[in-house]
Amino acid sequence: MAEELSAATSYTEDDFYCPVCQEVLKTPVRTAACQHVNRSETSTSDNTETYQENTSSSGHPTFKCPLCQESNFTRQRLLDHCNSNHLFQIIPVTCPICVSLPWGDPRQITRNFVSHLNQRHQFDYGEFVNLQLDEETQYQTAVEESFQVNI
Repeated sequence: MAEELSAATSYTEDDFYCPVCQEVLKTPVRTAACQHVNRSETSTSDNTETYQENTSSSGHPTFKCPLCQESNFTRQRLLDHCNSNHLFQIIPVTCPICVSLPWGDPRQITRNFVSHLNQRHQFDYGEFVNLQLDEETQYQTAVEESFQVNI
C-alpha cells in the first residue's frame, strides 16, 4: 500500500519521515497550507487550514485570531490585537502561529491563548532559523557558521 501511494503521488519514504520520533509515518497527513507531514491520529489539516492564512504583501505569514475569527494578522498584529481585545478571555484554542511552524502540532491546545502569545511569540522564529530548510540542513549550516566565527 505504501508503494501504491508512492507510485500514485511520486512520494518517497523520506517524504513521510518524522524528524521528531525518527520513524516513517504509516498513516501520514500532509497539511494543505505548508505541506508538512503529520500523523493522522486526528484530522490535523482542518486546524492548519483554519488558522494559517496566506502571506501578507510584505511576505510575512498572516493568521486568523482563534478567539474572534478576524483574519489577516501578522504575528505582531495578532499579538497586539489579542492584548487589546482578548486579554481576559481564557478559552482553550489552537495557536495559529505554532501550527505554522515546522515543529508545530495542530492538535496542541493552548489554555490561555493571550498569555501563550506573550510568552512564546514576542519574536519571529524566521529571524533566527530558515523555516524553509529541513532540520539536518539547519544543523549543518549552524556547524559551518560556528567555524566562521572570529574569536
